[in-house]
Amino acid sequence: MKTEEFYNTGTNDSGLAEYMSRVADMRICFPKLVQTYNACMMQILGKYGLFPGQPQILFELGRCGRITQNELASLLNVSKSSAGTSLKRMERAGFVKRERDKEDLRRIYVELTRRGKEYSRWCEIDFDMLFTTMLEGFAGEEREKAPRMVETMYLSLEEMRKRLCGKKH
Repeated sequence: MKTEEFYNTGTNDSGLAEYMSRVADMRICFPKLVQTYNACMMQILGKYGLFPGQPQILFELGRCGRITQNELASLLNVSKSSAGTSLKRMERAGFVKRERDKEDLRRIYVELTRRGKEYSRWCEIDFDMLFTTMLEGFAGEEREKAPRMVETMYLSLEEMRKRLCGKKH
């Protein structure tokens, strides 16, 4: 239920108070979740010499194979310059190989090296462990619903981001 729908349903005062209490709880818990998640991620990434955002590059290149740097930036929803900076760092570390198109020098292809493929597999294992650990406190049906709930929160926030940026759907 969207916030504006909640307020327009004629919900009684006790229902509104309960809802607002849950919102207040999220205001406290969500930043803690993000902070703890980021701390865990930094520990995991540190094992591999990776920086935030770089595992997603490994995963996308593992999924797509050889693609252009601009295509990768678009898939990751980051700027071309951000992608270029990360890829330059990852190329120096031996995770990716970049190659300029001989026919169109503006186009740069990128792909995983053998080392990048190996690290991608290890990162996937660690990420799976992290997300499995996050779900340990849930039982049965809650555990099954949690990923969809997180996706729904993401989609809601993505819509808000678009509105804040003045972008149309």
